[in-house]
Amino acid sequence: MKGKLLFLLGTATGFVLGSKAGRQAYDRLSAKAHEMWGDPATQKVISQAETIARDAASVAQTKVSDLLDRTEESVKKEERKTSPSAEDGSHEI
Repeated sequence: MKGKLLFLLGTATGFVLGSKAGRQAYDRLSAKAHEMWGDPATQKVISQAETIARDAASVAQTKVSDLLDRTEESVKKEERKTSPSAEDGSHEI
């Protein structure tokens, strides 16, 4: 569906830019684009795409958050390994 829409958009743009018919051809194309945009089937696809994008963003946010938590935990663990602790009697002066 995305490929077809991009193809139609490219075709329409080429037609408008290359047309010798001028403003009349542009007006017809513009009216057709508005008609297509307002079509319930088009709006349904747009709505579905928004839902899919929101869901994907939520999953990505959760994964990134988990990764950051694990990274922070790992860094703290390494810091505890490499820094002197009060338990072994070492003190910095």
